[in-house]
Amino acid sequence: MKKILIVLFYLSVSAGSYSETFAETLNPPEDSVKTHHSNKDIHKKNYDVIITFDNSKLAPQNVRIIFNELFGQYIKVKDALVYNDSYNAVRNMLQLLDDMKAKTKDIDILNKDDRWVLFIMNYDMIRKKIESATLIRDRRFLFNEITNGLQTFIKQYGLNDKTIYLMQNESSLESGNGIWFSTSDDKKNPYRGLTNDTTYAKVLEVWKF
Repeated sequence: MKKILIVLFYLSVSAGSYSETFAETLNPPEDSVKTHHSNKDIHKKNYDVIITFDNSKLAPQNVRIIFNELFGQYIKVKDALVYNDSYNAVRNMLQLLDDMKAKTKDIDILNKDDRWVLFIMNYDMIRKKIESATLIRDRRFLFNEITNGLQTFIKQYGLNDKTIYLMQNESSLESGNGIWFSTSDDKKNPYRGLTNDTTYAKVLEVWKF
């Protein structure tokens, strides 16, 4: 059964997937990142994939600082889902949406980005979609789509002086691709509502800005 997906600022008609054209549009320039298959010690743990971003090829620092603030609000959504707090999951999703609109309205590079402009055009519809998600599983599905969209924009515009972790829930029972961001490898799984999921929560990549 087809579902309407919210990919943070974009709509797709195919549940859980992007079209090739959409994926190509969202991919950042290749020279903005460097991928290392490494055993480098980060927080005294070894990771297979560490991506170091070249800040000179990302957005100016003031824009990246704003994205830091948006990322902080995103973490509040994630944490609410970890603790099965459906009310605050929605409240924080709506706050994230409002912050994205308010804090970025005067940023020229975003106002010239067709995907960001489309997000602003669909702001009211996206907000209603979040408000109408009554079950926590629906809110987790929306969180997955928010993460997919955020992943794209963080890759393109960057964060300021942060290391973040791209995590994945490897249980086949959850909606979407089950990815999320965290500030550490803490195994707090927002899709399963577990504070220490050592079975299904895996680090996919470490992103360094």
